[in-house]
Amino acid sequence: MPTVYDVASVAGVSTATVSRYFRQPEKVAEATREKIRSVVVALGYVPSGSARGLAARRTGVFGLCTWGRHEPDEFALPPLEAGAPVSISRDVAEPRLYPLFADEVLRGAQLECTVRGFALMLGWGEDDPGHAMISEVAGRVDGLVVLPGVVPDEVLEHVARRIPVVVLADPPRAGSPLSHVTVDNVGGMRAMTDHLLDAHGLRDLWFVGLQERRSADGAERFQGFRSALRAAQLPVPDEPQLRGTGFRVDARAMAEEMLRGGSLPEAIVCGSDQIALGVIDVLVRNGVRVPGDVAVTGFDGLDAGRFLRPGLTTVRQPMDALGRVAVELLTDQVSQGRRAPAHRQLPVQVVLRESCGCLPA
Repeated sequence: MPTVYDVASVAGVSTATVSRYFRQPEKVAEATREKIRSVVVALGYVPSGSARGLAARRTGVFGLCTWGRHEPDEFALPPLEAGAPVSISRDVAEPRLYPLFADEVLRGAQLECTVRGFALMLGWGEDDPGHAMISEVAGRVDGLVVLPGVVPDEVLEHVARRIPVVVLADPPRAGSPLSHVTVDNVGGMRAMTDHLLDAHGLRDLWFVGLQERRSADGAERFQGFRSALRAAQLPVPDEPQLRGTGFRVDARAMAEEMLRGGSLPEAIVCGSDQIALGVIDVLVRNGVRVPGDVAVTGFDGLDAGRFLRPGLTTVRQPMDALGRVAVELLTDQVSQGRRAPAHRQLPVQVVLRESCGCLPA
């Protein structure tokens, strides 16, 4: 395979000029650029990212790590078949047919990496990714973005000794070397609960939340829920009425458990849109009117909630901005030589739709 030395020799320039042609072409004279371009094409030369990384001690790549598990494709569209170019549309608000939280964050991170000249490596694992996936990605990148999951802080702090790490949707701990980008979970859920209490006069509210080990921001949302009940002088639960992983199949199981209990509250406040979508699915299938019999709300702002019938009332968080701000922080830390970790909190917004009773169902 041709090397940078071959290109330099044939073009009659130095290897430094060839490297500059790829990294900063505006600093190379136009005639020289054209000469190098012709030689690169003729020889079939492709720059080695590994070699450039060794020279610059950088890879030009950021990593984004997330995890989850495959859910049953109960609502998945059938595979395409040859000879059947026409099909009847299925108007189903199935979350797997729309971008989810991690998808939106990834899109924001990709856009910001493009703007800032970095590539993005994606690492994905099952429920418990262990440490291998984190270590594998961390060893190949200049900085790491980590979505909520089950990797202990001490593992991430170990990685942060070598490269900057930004954790999303997880409140920062005092003295931690990790940067954090969060949203106003407490304020958002407080505003949502206040709306149910004040605008609709509801008093019997249940909270269906996320397991704390998987979601620190889920605990903050429950805090906002409790704060609103306390201000309204209503009984304040110590724990959510139900907890789940956040996967839709578990949300459906929790809704079925509520139905077996024989009674429902006036409103079910869900810690995520995925939970709310699963709950509404089960309620509607069992003849429970939403919002006629029970109001249901979510938190995230997934596209699926817009197309659901009834439309999902939710707290919208700027998922794409989480990814963009995380890459912005990594870029600053890499370019300035690993300065102190930074923390950003982004605002949220309550979005009213049919599922709480604000609009005609």
